[in-house]
Amino acid sequence: MATEDMPKKVEEALFYRLKDHGFKQCRGYSEAYAECCHGRVFSIVWACRKEMKALSDCMSTHTGRLEELKARYVAAGSPHNPDWDKLLEGL
Repeated sequence: MATEDMPKKVEEALFYRLKDHGFKQCRGYSEAYAECCHGRVFSIVWACRKEMKALSDCMSTHTGRLEELKARYVAAGSPHNPDWDKLLEGL
């Protein structure tokens, strides 16, 4: 199976795993953003802009690698129960 022939359901599952992996890698940025947001309502937009940008940049770094993850999945033989740790290693 080529990556462009991949079913949408599989692609969504890969993106979900990639996003989850990204949240783990960006935990420090996520915690800083959550701390900034604590006790705020409307001022979050301008007061926490720096923290949100840092979190967004970090997540983009990880979720922007979907094509690489798809290629790894195909290279692994498109398994039904892949070893996620091995597929996500180094991403």
